[in-house]
Amino acid sequence: WPQFTTLLDNIETPGAKTDEHIAERYLALGDRDDLAQLVLDEMRLTREWVLKVTDSERPLARRRILGRAVQLRAPYVDALSLIQVRALEALRNGDTDDDTFEQIRHVLLLTVSGVSAGVQNTG
Repeated sequence: WPQFTTLLDNIETPGAKTDEHIAERYLALGDRDDLAQLVLDEMRLTREWVLKVTDSERPLARRRILGRAVQLRAPYVDALSLIQVRALEALRNGDTDDDTFEQIRHVLLLTVSGVSAGVQNTG
């Protein structure tokens, strides 16, 4: 059924691009540990069910070219994501002078562009 296949693809693809440990770092920026845990639990459950429904051992197994592209870009996107988390933490701490604040803000904007380009969407 084409609509169901598209739905699964639309769930599977961003899930394959998401690193759970980095997601934890982003979620830790908030002050809702209960909500963060709920998001992580749902992410794991969604991954599990997509793999069951698609009868796959790993995300994007049925889409080899995309799967390989995601795999190759992951180390770069992950590094940018971790830099972005650090920049967000620094900006939220507010312990910076104006010049440092602008430098960190610039790094943050660069990482937003880099992550967006690396994952091939802005979602």
